Amino acid sequence: MRMSVPKLKGFAVSWFFPPYVGSADLDFFKRIKDSVFSFHVVQAARDMRDERVLRYASADIERFEIRVDHKNPRTEDARSDFKRQCLSIFEARRHEYGFLISHSNEMVSHDVAAEIKRANPSIPWIAYFGDLFVRNPYVKYIPGYPLVQEDIAIERQTLRLADRIIVNNQYQKDLMFCGDLKQYEEKCVVIPHCFDPAMYPSAPQERDDSRFRFVHTGTLYHVKRTAEPLLRAVDRLIEVYPKYRGRFEVVFYGNEPTSHDISVHAFMRNRNAVRFEAPVGYLDSLRIMHEADCLILIDGIFNKAEDDLEVNPFLPGKLMDYMGASRPIMAVTMPKGPTADILKASGNLVADERIDRIAYVMKRYIDRKVMPDYSTYLAYSAAKIGHQMDAVIASVSKVQADVNV
Repeated sequence: MRMSVPKLKGFAVSWFFPPYVGSADLDFFKRIKDSVFSFHVVQAARDMRDERVLRYASADIERFEIRVDHKNPRTEDARSDFKRQCLSIFEARRHEYGFLISHSNEMVSHDVAAEIKRANPSIPWIAYFGDLFVRNPYVKYIPGYPLVQEDIAIERQTLRLADRIIVNNQYQKDLMFCGDLKQYEEKCVVIPHCFDPAMYPSAPQERDDSRFRFVHTGTLYHVKRTAEPLLRAVDRLIEVYPKYRGRFEVVFYGNEPTSHDISVHAFMRNRNAVRFEAPVGYLDSLRIMHEADCLILIDGIFNKAEDDLEVNPFLPGKLMDYMGASRPIMAVTMPKGPTADILKASGNLVADERIDRIAYVMKRYIDRKVMPDYSTYLAYSAAKIGHQMDAVIASVSKVQADVNV
């Protein structure tokens, strides 16, 4: 049951937001799109738009697109332009707002909210972290990654100053609230990503190809999160079980594969079982997911020696998109982390980077021996997650609500 609350308006700072359709844009949008609260959202204007996505919102959301150098967001100039224009929009309407909410990526969104909070200490501030930054293991693998120390300072400042912190999984929370910042963990609420059932087609289309189809959508990286283990597992599966040649295919939809993955694919003995397709629009990707026999998620594989991590602290928004398609899901991931926890609880199978294990898991799906409990996916619907977001806003906005946070 939706809570009964006054129609408070929030000032939301989110560099990424629809009608742009990256994972960060959609993550925050799906959380607030049916809120009982209203929002003014300030965002960075970009190039690739899909206006259809906004039609799925029932909440009162007014957007303010800020023109900045969005292709080079991690520069002082782009950030200062964004910050200056955000503050100008807030000051012109400050009497309208009952709360602040900021979303990163980019971290400058939290920096904007912090400046507003310092000048207006009575306004409640909710900060949502799509990813952690201080303990983000990918940063060191990007030579010359800019503004690292600045973003470390922003994360620490936000954990101290915000009235509520939202993260999307417990592993992320544990890594962010440690050391001298552990004293602030009582302000933190874990709310996972979500999917919107209304965005999917009502039924999958029939396919001419009878082969079992594995589908992966989204971006892979040059390190830690690559296609290589899966590609090698395809060869291994057919080597051990030659009769499976021609019975299945693996299709990657997304950005151009890295040079390393291209090389691995070129030297596969059974490379015809794998194909790389160009990126598709977000709503089209949901249709493709709906038509797959099994969806593949590839997580980063980290270790203690190289990354000072024994868990994967990232919850991919793509996992929730997959669940919305009501399809079996297999993952190449670490044994500990939100992906492994969710998929094991739903009756799906996971594999680490061991090639034989991945091949075995793929065979189980091809043989249709994996029968997930799709009812567990419903916990991640936009309606349920949106209700949790509203509850957090209500809890700091002094609004009476018949809900437990």
